[in-house]
Amino acid sequence: MKQVLFPEKVVFVDWHGVLSCDPFWASIRDNARHPLHSQLVESLAPVFTGEGVHAWMRGELSSAQVIASLGIKLDRRFRDDFLQRRLLTDCARMRVNVPLFKLLREVKTSASIVVATDNMDCFADTFRRVRKIRRPAGHHSAATLAQWAFVCDDMICSSDVAAFKSEDPVTFFWPWLSRRGMTFHDALLIDDREDNCAAFRQQGGAALHWRMGADDIAEAATALRRWLGAPAESELLHT
Repeated sequence: MKQVLFPEKVVFVDWHGVLSCDPFWASIRDNARHPLHSQLVESLAPVFTGEGVHAWMRGELSSAQVIASLGIKLDRRFRDDFLQRRLLTDCARMRVNVPLFKLLREVKTSASIVVATDNMDCFADTFRRVRKIRRPAGHHSAATLAQWAFVCDDMICSSDVAAFKSEDPVTFFWPWLSRRGMTFHDALLIDDREDNCAAFRQQGGAALHWRMGADDIAEAATALRRWLGAPAESELLHT
């Protein structure tokens, strides 16, 4: 049998703030004329400012439980599962950072590309689902998660592993690395939060602090290519 060879390096890339900046339920929250706009915005405010968001991101609460806790009243225009269905639909339609995705696609022969995100079950479920969908040829110009998830080889999500990148990078990253015979020295993290980058560096990995909409894609390209062309023990990256 022909042996399948996998890259010996991996680029972990954050989702929110790096690959996308779209919020959940964007089609409702960004549309002041939507009949559920006011209710949803008001109900979500305490969720995203309290401990509930951390429980959701760790997988201690499901999206269904969070939606039920919002107490939003639906009239006859909406089915009971409307908010759940719209949440998943909007996740698939999240606008993505196409220049960065194109850059990551260019380096796939040299490194695995893995989304590493502190995120909720709805995102993880959507990501896995859209990667199974057959994409029409020549349709890669669409700037959504559903059309660009194919660039990635895998995903690690906090709601699956019950850990955050900054608080417990070993629990978050090590199982994936060890299954592939890698260590943190074989990995680069691209993340918009410096605490995540610092925690990753403390384990021996390289980290690039980079923010969508604030930092130049050329800087990311230079740093990424320099890391890929250097030995695994080379000096860590900084912006």
